[in-house]
Amino acid sequence: MQAEGRPGRARLLKFGMVMSPRVWLNARIDLAATCLFSLFNVVMNQFFITFALKQGASNAEAGLLAAAPAVGLIFSPLWAALIERSGKPKPYVVLPNLVGRLLILLPALFPDPQVYVATAFAFQLLMGIQAPAYAAFLPKVYPPDLRGRLMGYVRMASGVLMIPMSYLVGVWAEASGPSGPLAAASLMGVASILLFQKMKLRKEPPRRTAPPRFSPRSQWELVKSNRPLAAFLGATMFAGFGNMLAYPLYQIFQVSYLGLSNTEIGLTRVAYFTALLLTYLVAGRMLDRFDIRYTLLAGIGAYAVVPMLYGLWGTYEAVMLGNFIQGMGEAIWDIGILAFIFRLAPGREGAVFSIHLMLFGIRGTVGPLLSTGLSGHLTLSWMLLFASACGWIGTLLFAGGMLRRGRGEPESAG
Repeated sequence: MQAEGRPGRARLLKFGMVMSPRVWLNARIDLAATCLFSLFNVVMNQFFITFALKQGASNAEAGLLAAAPAVGLIFSPLWAALIERSGKPKPYVVLPNLVGRLLILLPALFPDPQVYVATAFAFQLLMGIQAPAYAAFLPKVYPPDLRGRLMGYVRMASGVLMIPMSYLVGVWAEASGPSGPLAAASLMGVASILLFQKMKLRKEPPRRTAPPRFSPRSQWELVKSNRPLAAFLGATMFAGFGNMLAYPLYQIFQVSYLGLSNTEIGLTRVAYFTALLLTYLVAGRMLDRFDIRYTLLAGIGAYAVVPMLYGLWGTYEAVMLGNFIQGMGEAIWDIGILAFIFRLAPGREGAVFSIHLMLFGIRGTVGPLLSTGLSGHLTLSWMLLFASACGWIGTLLFAGGMLRRGRGEPESAG
């Protein structure tokens, strides 16, 4: 259906949104690629540590697996500077993802805990390259007034698929072991990124000046000059540290303390992806239409509630509810943080997002290693309650920064 727009430029009306043919093409490619990626997402992000524990991984190895996503991100500012200078983020998104998804075949062929650990670190080092590139890539794909809804709709469709997939992967692994799900996830992940690379980017005029080279001082000045950004980074540092401190404990609690089967764990993931789906549907609309700070506050608060449920109750029902709330929080962090950064620092999205990723790298490395290292000396309940306290501190920091900003600080201070 055609809609009126600027003279000489075709415009389309799709799902209540007016967009160009290029944006509509990108949305369809993004949708198809994300749906193909759903199986990889379920296996890698929800079952990989569980599979390793079932193959005999120790608590220390579980801590390394939980820390792996953070290690590569510590170097994100370096990659972000290189990506900014190149002005071409697409290769930095496609190539690391292609190689990384192929690596997941290794534990499928060699099911040993050490292979799981080595594969996870190699994969996540590559993800440290693509993460800041994706933040710089996305503004060239979708316009700002449609970005939240389109990201939400695409991820909502993926969430519909991941609900049954999470159960089926658990049943599949219970029947024949993890090798089949891992191999299938790798192949679907490769197909997804090969389709994703067909996206068309917005044409931009040539740069007149080169972006600045990376330096820690320039990164610090960027944060120092933007108070809302500083409040946001402080809040996510505390809440994110609590989440990463608790993350391997969730897996250990489910496998070693409650003794859940792969099928029972699959049902908890159904709760997670159901919440993910519903939150993508609601949050995408909220990000485009309402003050983003309130949506993000709910996402940060979710990371305080989940470890509290595990620590205070510790039942299978608490695990189910915790997975549901975790899905809500991660959906908001997924699209909310990117949208928040786009508004805080337009034109410097990649650089600012790389700072966020670097801080995630620090807390994501220290948190899991600390909690699993202490798991032989402290009870899981006490460590989970400490993680919850970190989450509440982050929530209060963001709420306080939000109130101060509401008294006169601008929406964007890039």
